[in-house]
Amino acid sequence: MDLELVTKGKQLSDNDLTILTYLAAHVNELEGVSLRKIAATLYTSPATIVRLAQKMDFSGYLELFYFLKNQYRPQNQFVEATVDISIPTDKIAPSIQAMKQIYQKNQEKFITIYATGFSSMIAEYLYKKLLVNGIKTLFVNAADSSGIINNNIDNISMLIVISKSGETQKVVEKMHFSKDHGIPTILFTGNSQSRATEAASIIFEVTDERPLDSQNIKYNSFFGKLLLLMEYIVQEFTKTN
Repeated sequence: MDLELVTKGKQLSDNDLTILTYLAAHVNELEGVSLRKIAATLYTSPATIVRLAQKMDFSGYLELFYFLKNQYRPQNQFVEATVDISIPTDKIAPSIQAMKQIYQKNQEKFITIYATGFSSMIAEYLYKKLLVNGIKTLFVNAADSSGIINNNIDNISMLIVISKSGETQKVVEKMHFSKDHGIPTILFTGNSQSRATEAASIIFEVTDERPLDSQNIKYNSFFGKLLLLMEYIVQEFTKTN
């Protein structure tokens, strides 16, 4: 289990991290085990484990335990690949309409798309999808110079970004830069409670059942659902009537 996201920004000691790592690694074996016994195994006190949970914004040990348990799935356990592909069309219609209005007022400018990692593959797909529909689009990823956006900000109509966690530092930086220059930012994310959402003008949220899997190692339907959502948005975005 990747604990980087859940511990980011938390003031945890080395002992806290040792405890958390143990809980995450043994979560499937600890249900029903008393907190006192777990503390004894770790040569610590129940109060120390409770304080750790509170440092991580949980009310206590049980809330932390069930959070970890919901993120855990043994590597040899098969997952039924059943994906809910329903799109809340009524809910997102106002956001798509807002995007169309921004575009219609700035058709001479570029829609700029930025993403990193796995998200950049989806971003590139969206870039090409908009291009074949005759829409001026620019695609930028982490490997490109920051000057591409910084030095062309006056020619950008909107910035579209993708961040599964909503905490990708380079994405957040580009969003704040655009916001400071009056450029609307459209965010696709799996985390509505993130730094990126605070900087976004328009937000499209896609359910992420693996928020701690930042390396995208395990089964996750996030990117599949995101791609389908992109298809629908492009269809609605390019309608002429």
